[in-house]
Amino acid sequence: MAELENSSTATSSSEPQVEAHEGADTSSTTDVKSASPSEASKGEPKETLLEAVMRAVRDDGDEGTEKSPPSESATGSGPEAGKEADKGPDLSKDPTPEELASYKQGTRQRIERLLGERNFFRTEAQVTQTLRDFLVANDIAREDFQLTLDLAAAMRRGDFRSFLEGVGPYVQLATQALGITLPPDLQQEVQLGRMTQNAASELSRERYARALADQRATRATQVMTDQQNYQSQTQFSQAIEGSVQAWENSVRQTDPDYARKEETVRNFLWAVVREQGPPRSVEHAVEIAKEAYARANSVFRQFTPAPRATRPVPSSTNRSAAPGARPEPKTMMEAALLGLERAHSRA
Repeated sequence: MAELENSSTATSSSEPQVEAHEGADTSSTTDVKSASPSEASKGEPKETLLEAVMRAVRDDGDEGTEKSPPSESATGSGPEAGKEADKGPDLSKDPTPEELASYKQGTRQRIERLLGERNFFRTEAQVTQTLRDFLVANDIAREDFQLTLDLAAAMRRGDFRSFLEGVGPYVQLATQALGITLPPDLQQEVQLGRMTQNAASELSRERYARALADQRATRATQVMTDQQNYQSQTQFSQAIEGSVQAWENSVRQTDPDYARKEETVRNFLWAVVREQGPPRSVEHAVEIAKEAYARANSVFRQFTPAPRATRPVPSSTNRSAAPGARPEPKTMMEAALLGLERAHSRA
């Protein structure tokens, strides 16, 4: 919409430049569309912003006041009344007035306060969602919505200068799109006698209609391209996730200590991504994971002591060969005498 404003005020351009905002904040020159009676009469009338908001408030209020007819189990007249009583109250629904009356005064007041706050925030969320849906459905950018609020605030406080300065460019754009006034280039043609007033007005209407159609086509192409890019990116991400997960599962089977290394591997993974950039392919993603795993193994090796070799069968040769060492007993008598000697030495 801002680009349309620039195109209407430029004095040297012969064609209007109508561009669309990109991204989520795009707008489609709703001023031109609303100003044209021929286009406004086509199709069903769109819901206004105020109507959408009020509908949301009414719907939420009506939702809170609706009451379902009592069932047999609730009144206690049906055969299932005993079973329902054993189950207790239905916590998925708000308490009934009878149930609230059975509580203590403090408990009842707390519950009523919580329900009031819940209903208030539910209404706020509903209004916010309704506003968002309205802006998206009518392709109104955030800047255009903010400008509308600023103009309404200026009008409300009686700041007519700010209101006129804000709304003036859009009024000029609408009058040129309807052929009521002429752009500078067409006005000059009329003054020079090269074109009649009616022909210039018709040309001005056709010019803005063509620019608006081109803008809508460009916007539709952009939306389609964004959707395709999003789908491609999603598929690429899923392929990377599946490949890395398969590699990690294979490592778990061969490395019994991977559970202790997993957190370290993930920390190194992000470090490798920062160094090498995001994965460019499925193979590159697996290489990044392998590099992170290698770095984690290097860290664990530094803090894990090297195992020492031990003899598979203990030998008594060295003990018997030491100076002053008593040879191993060979008979039961020698073993008994050795034990008796050790008992006397301890005594």
